[in-house]
Amino acid sequence: MARRLKKANREDRSRLQSQRGRKESLRNQRSLFIITCEGENTERLYFESWFARLRESKQLSSRSCVIASHSHTNPSGVLADLLAFQDGGLTFKDFEHRWIVIDRDSERTNGGGHTLADFNTALQQARQKRPKVSVAWSNPCFELWYLLHFRYQNTGTDRVQIQGQLSNALGLKYDKSDPNLFILIIANLPDALRNAKRLHTDFQEQGLSADKSNPCTTVYQLVELLEGMAHTGAETKEQV
Repeated sequence: MARRLKKANREDRSRLQSQRGRKESLRNQRSLFIITCEGENTERLYFESWFARLRESKQLSSRSCVIASHSHTNPSGVLADLLAFQDGGLTFKDFEHRWIVIDRDSERTNGGGHTLADFNTALQQARQKRPKVSVAWSNPCFELWYLLHFRYQNTGTDRVQIQGQLSNALGLKYDKSDPNLFILIIANLPDALRNAKRLHTDFQEQGLSADKSNPCTTVYQLVELLEGMAHTGAETKEQV
């Protein structure tokens, strides 16, 4: 009996040490970005491609750049999912850059979209959160960011129109689940950054809020951070 108890105690200690070691290992890794996206495909595929690029250029561990799982598709729910993130003792507060990616995407008569109140609530709550949560918002939708890789668009539009224009620009039917989309557009990134900044600046100078800025996106701000990491941190080594 005594031997069995000693063995059980040793196993318990070993298990606790293993758990503590895993948590310590996670904390020792540099936690750079955590992102929660509104969409299951479009945004996730795009930022997964960026994170893969960062890992290749900087030898980052998989824990350094995380796209948090989410159970909501509305803006305020996406923020709540980010705030609820936990993994191996890490929370959203442990990351240097904390972002949510959301769309204005007005409610549609056939279903889908979000209320104006929910969109603005997410923006307000993110601004008030400590530590700060940044927001990459798009009005009307994330596909605007893709379109800006090919053209400057400054007239009011909607999701359907943007997807049609994007298909024309790509020379093929736009598919939000296409894993090769990042490769198809990345060469035009300088154009997208320039076009997005110009749009955002114009609306800011007019004093218009995000919900009234159509078309506009601040995704470029997040992408600029990611691009900066890829270009300046190639010599950084991390635990894998």
